[in-house]
Amino acid sequence: MFVCSIDTPGTLMKQAMQALLRNEDLAISALDQLPMELFPALFKDAFKGRHTRVVKAMVAAWPFPCLPVGTLMKTPDLESFQAVLDAVDMQLAREFHPRREKIKELDLRKVRHDFWTMWPGTEDADCSSETGDEEKVVKVLPRYAVRRRLKVIADLCLRVRLDEEQAYFLQWAQRRKGSVQLCCAKMKIWALPLRTVKDILTVFHPRHIEELQLNMGWDVSTLARFAPDLGHMRSLRKLSLARIYKNAMAIGNRAEDKCVRKLVSQFSKLHCLQHLSLNGIYFLRDHLEEVFRCLRNPLETLSITLYRLSQSDLNCFPCCQSLGQLRHLDLRGLAFGSWVCSPAPWTI
Repeated sequence: MFVCSIDTPGTLMKQAMQALLRNEDLAISALDQLPMELFPALFKDAFKGRHTRVVKAMVAAWPFPCLPVGTLMKTPDLESFQAVLDAVDMQLAREFHPRREKIKELDLRKVRHDFWTMWPGTEDADCSSETGDEEKVVKVLPRYAVRRRLKVIADLCLRVRLDEEQAYFLQWAQRRKGSVQLCCAKMKIWALPLRTVKDILTVFHPRHIEELQLNMGWDVSTLARFAPDLGHMRSLRKLSLARIYKNAMAIGNRAEDKCVRKLVSQFSKLHCLQHLSLNGIYFLRDHLEEVFRCLRNPLETLSITLYRLSQSDLNCFPCCQSLGQLRHLDLRGLAFGSWVCSPAPWTI
């Protein structure tokens, strides 16, 4: 069994990295000769240690197709994050691009990424008998190499009051939307005006969104105006709608029904949808069958909570093909006459 100790090559390498970072000018000048296998470990140390000059230089010289920096940002660090985006700005402003520059994708999602565990000197690779090599990276990230413009991927949680990091990123994205390909894979929106949401979707195109969570406090007519944007989310796999209220001013049953049908019709465009959650969506009463009939892909999970069922809603469950492959069904907080559904979800 291989046991790490203070004398292992990984430990010695880490000490060498730390010594290099103590002299930032030397570290920057050494990047041209630094083996690509050592870039990840040095970048992690530079990023976490807020060596912003080194971070900027390393982004510019990054030798891999993808830089999954979001994994390193689970603890907010605006200074290091700004350094990464500043480096992208400098890269975009240059007319000459060094041959070593290979970065095609900047991944800002704060999720685990295997990239950081496969190189010598990184935290999880020190105790491994394997060594990283370029061939292994190519196997993991082959699709990135064909991109022309730099692709920037992020997850967004949008609220009235944003944290500093996200506010800075949105301002940067607005400025750079014509220069880079901006993609939001997972978008959560809480209590924002419709106009603000539409402005954001001009920066992050809806077709790239894979997960959408709307917790808005909108009324049904506002949601109907958002419906065409929902229909453009052709990659959407997971949709959650919550807190849609009745209009403050009565719009009439026919007008409300028209709004509902406008929304429901968009479901037919969501060919990738597999997970659907509807929480307290009052206006879908008597419309569930239309929703299920519009679905083009069988659902894997369905959650309908805080909802009053009609007889027609109840009747549609056994016969809808889109529900035939459900693995998880959550019907908590439903009411049907005097009957209220059990608080426990069902796993199928």
